[in-house]
Amino acid sequence: MHQRSTILSLLPRKAVEQHEEAQTSRPLETDTLLFERFMKGDDAAFMELFDRHTHKLYMFCLKFVGDRRQAEDLMQDLWERVIRLRADSKDTIENPVGFMVRIARNLCLNHIRDRKHAASLDDIPEWQLPKAPVVELSHNEELVIAALPHLPASYREVLVLNAYSGYRFDEIAEILGEPVGAIRTRAWRARVQLGRIISALMEFDEKRDDNSTPGDAGTH
Repeated sequence: MHQRSTILSLLPRKAVEQHEEAQTSRPLETDTLLFERFMKGDDAAFMELFDRHTHKLYMFCLKFVGDRRQAEDLMQDLWERVIRLRADSKDTIENPVGFMVRIARNLCLNHIRDRKHAASLDDIPEWQLPKAPVVELSHNEELVIAALPHLPASYREVLVLNAYSGYRFDEIAEILGEPVGAIRTRAWRARVQLGRIISALMEFDEKRDDNSTPGDAGTH
């Protein structure tokens, strides 16, 4: 992955080699222990955290901002901030995954806020628009993607962490520092609200199709 090579280029080559050698020999460590090792100067521990969580965090950003290129940029920013943390702070991070999710969440919310103040796409010449690959989606997937931004951020966060990032509810509870029962309840409420939003979108599409039919018929 291009992003992995970019991030690892910020670390010493020796640490990269040691990490690759240890992949098959070192027993699985907790994220907290890995983060402690990283903060004490162990770059191989950082790379293990990166490999363990970067895809999940990327999916979190992608489903929040809805743009692959922007999600990649946000992930680059996230990991650079984590690397700088070692030099800038000596505080103990008790919940490193929760800490990284909070960084990702804040970056996403800042991006969404800034985007609201940006120019409309209609005001940007076509040649300046990013050329991102088009991924074919089913109609249901399109409806879910269209509905997600209408959920409150706290609901969207839990759904994305579970459905797209692949974290279990007990892991999400630990990440967010909340009881697992509260997370399950929020996820249930989020799904109910998402279903209502999708139903409203489907109803809107049906009405739009019905309104367009008489006009089309009158042209013949």
